[in-house]
Amino acid sequence: MISAPLEMVAGWLGTFAVHSTCALFSAWVISLLLRSRALAWQERLLRFSLWAALVSSTVQLLVVGSPLSFVLPDVVVPGAWSVDALLAELREVDAAAPVTATAPPSAAGPAASPSLLSPTAIVGAAALLLFVGCCWFLRLHLQLRRVLRDRQPEVDGRVLAMASCVAKRLGMRQSPALSRSERLATPIAFGWLHPEICLPLRVGELSEASLQAMLAHEVAHLRRHDPAWMWLAAGLQALFPWQPLLLVVARRWARLVELRCDAIAAAHSSPTAVARCLLDVAEWLRPRAPTPLVAFGMAARPSALRERIEAALRPQPIGAPRRLWSSAFGGACLLALTWMAPSVQTASPVGLPPAAPALALAPGNMAALRQAATLLDQEYATVTAEVARVRNDLAGRGDVQELEQFVSMLSHRLLAVERLRTRLRELLDRRVAVSPSKPRSKP
Repeated sequence: MISAPLEMVAGWLGTFAVHSTCALFSAWVISLLLRSRALAWQERLLRFSLWAALVSSTVQLLVVGSPLSFVLPDVVVPGAWSVDALLAELREVDAAAPVTATAPPSAAGPAASPSLLSPTAIVGAAALLLFVGCCWFLRLHLQLRRVLRDRQPEVDGRVLAMASCVAKRLGMRQSPALSRSERLATPIAFGWLHPEICLPLRVGELSEASLQAMLAHEVAHLRRHDPAWMWLAAGLQALFPWQPLLLVVARRWARLVELRCDAIAAAHSSPTAVARCLLDVAEWLRPRAPTPLVAFGMAARPSALRERIEAALRPQPIGAPRRLWSSAFGGACLLALTWMAPSVQTASPVGLPPAAPALALAPGNMAALRQAATLLDQEYATVTAEVARVRNDLAGRGDVQELEQFVSMLSHRLLAVERLRTRLRELLDRRVAVSPSKPRSKP
């Protein structure tokens, strides 16, 4: 038998896979249909879909349950097991303590092989992919640290004064820390508790308008806590690398984030200043210096750079959705996902007594189980009649030691058969409980 924690983890992973697919795919399709309209709502929707499945799958599995469930098989049996094999395993389990889920001898039937959809296989594959994802996340973190390791504090008074003015206009309580790095070709904003903007070495070559547009863009990232959300998206991709929709939605969400920050920068400087700044940064990406430069964000891709320039030159509203409406919409979507999305359960759900061997719960054994139950009922009736007959014979005779031993042996046999009948009935009830219900045909 598979342990309860392993079954719970496998069920949660399956439930999260279903919920995340529903949430991510729905948000991605809606965003594609809206195109360049309602960018603020698209951004909120995509960001919501990244983490909603974590909450809905956990709450559904532990608290509310699901109206529709998929059952994971425990084992895959190549063929139908014989009644003798089932009875042999029941007797073996009944005689052994504690109960173990061992396969029957080869003479009794074919050996059961683990299924690719069994809880053990699912948890094992998820753990392996988790290790790969964590290695990728660690590599990403180390790359960023290596790039920012040699950065120096900003000392240019023009840049510091401009950053302080832009931060005040965008509503930040204090100006973020500024630094420069010779390894960077594009600016980067990072830090949550201690926000910081690291600028390229050639930032002093920008004009006043372009510098203001660049700083407004990066300060907008910090004001909206985009670095924290981006690390969260990267962390989810590392935890669940088997969900490709996380990567698809995260990339589209990052694109909308850049467009939104460009719109904020254009409102606080000018659209032409944002376009000019983007062109200047693209010029820095040409490999001229002996030291290789690292570029972050959409400016590193020519197609995305063109899209950003065209979007910056078009007037766009920068107002965010109202917090009340956004929270109400997100709460309604989360409730619908929790109450209506299907869940995944194991073949032996948590809460049922672990009294059934894996073989007897295997799919396709219902006919053999019922036949075995019939045979045990017949054997129970035969032994009961034999015990009653021998006791009647003993009632009219004296003490006959051999008959008394025979009666004792029959009594023990009767108790053993009764225990087997009880265990088999539990197996039947449990197998029916975990089997998906089939709609009855109308007469």
